[in-house]
Amino acid sequence: MPAKSIALYAVATALLTTGAAIAADKVQIGDEKVFPESITSTADGTLFAGSMPLGQVYKAAPGATKTELLIDRPAEGPASVLGVYADENAKLLWVCYSDAAAFSGSPDALAAVVKTFDLASGEAKNSYALDKGSFCNDIATTADGTAYIADTSNGSVMRLKVGADALDTWAKDEKLAGIDGLSFGPDGALYVNSVTKNKLLRIDMGADGAAGAITDLTLSEPIKGPDGMRFGDAGKLYLAENGAGRVDAVTFDGDNATITVVQDGFDTPTAVTKVGDTLWVLEARFSKMQEADPGPFYATPVSLK
Repeated sequence: MPAKSIALYAVATALLTTGAAIAADKVQIGDEKVFPESITSTADGTLFAGSMPLGQVYKAAPGATKTELLIDRPAEGPASVLGVYADENAKLLWVCYSDAAAFSGSPDALAAVVKTFDLASGEAKNSYALDKGSFCNDIATTADGTAYIADTSNGSVMRLKVGADALDTWAKDEKLAGIDGLSFGPDGALYVNSVTKNKLLRIDMGADGAAGAITDLTLSEPIKGPDGMRFGDAGKLYLAENGAGRVDAVTFDGDNATITVVQDGFDTPTAVTKVGDTLWVLEARFSKMQEADPGPFYATPVSLK
C-alpha cells in the first residue's frame, strides 16, 4: 500500500545491511512487471498476493517457489489491486480494487470497491462500493466476520457488518489522513498507520462496536512510509516501511510504541504476513516501474527465531 510511490512510481531504495536470517526459499510473484502491493496468508502457509498495475491476484501453495494465477483482472471498474486479506473463518479472500488516480485526487477517478472471493477456488462472491474519491488500501476482519476497510483518500475506515448489503463509515477524522495499513490488536482496538504522515494510531472500539478515541501513538523512532502491517504473537505488530526499505517489529506500552528493525535492505517493502516463525516480506519495487525489464518479483521469507 504505497505512499507517494503510487503517484510517482518511484521510491528510494535503502542499502542492504545484515538482518535476520533467510528462513526458506523466496516465492516468485507472477511473471513480469507485476509490481505486487499486498500479501496475505493462511495458517498452512498458503500465500496470496495482488498486482497493482495488472489487477491480478496470485496464490502460492505451501512450499511452492512460484505463484499461480488465482483471480484475473476485472473486466470493468477500478482494477489496481491493493490490499488482500485472507479470512479463514469465513473462507473468504478480501481484495481492494482502486483507481490509482484517486490517490492524487483526480476528480475523474473511479470509486474503489472491495470484493470477496472463495478462499480456495477464487470464485467471485460479492462486491461493495466505497465512497466517491475513495482509495481502498487494506482490510481486516473481526472474529464475527465484520470487515474494516482503509480508505486512504477519504481518511476513513469503512465497515461491512455481517449480512449487510453496503458499507458504512465506521471512523472518519483528520487524524486518519493517509490511512493505509490496519490490523486488530489483542486488546480489541484497531491499529492503523498513515503512509503520508508517518504515524501509527490506535482506534478504540466500544462494547457496542462503535469507534472510540483515536490516539496518535508516540514512536521510539521515526518511521518512513508505513504500509502493510499485521499483528503476530504476544501483541507484536510487524510493519513494512516502504520509504525506509525495512520491516519492523513494534511493541506497545500504553500510548508508546517501540520500533525494532527486523531486517532492512528491501526495495519498497509494502506488505508483510506471518506464518509460524516466518515473516514473509513483499517487495513492490516501484522504483523500477519505468524500466523495460525490472526483473522478477518476490516474497522473501525472514526467520523470526
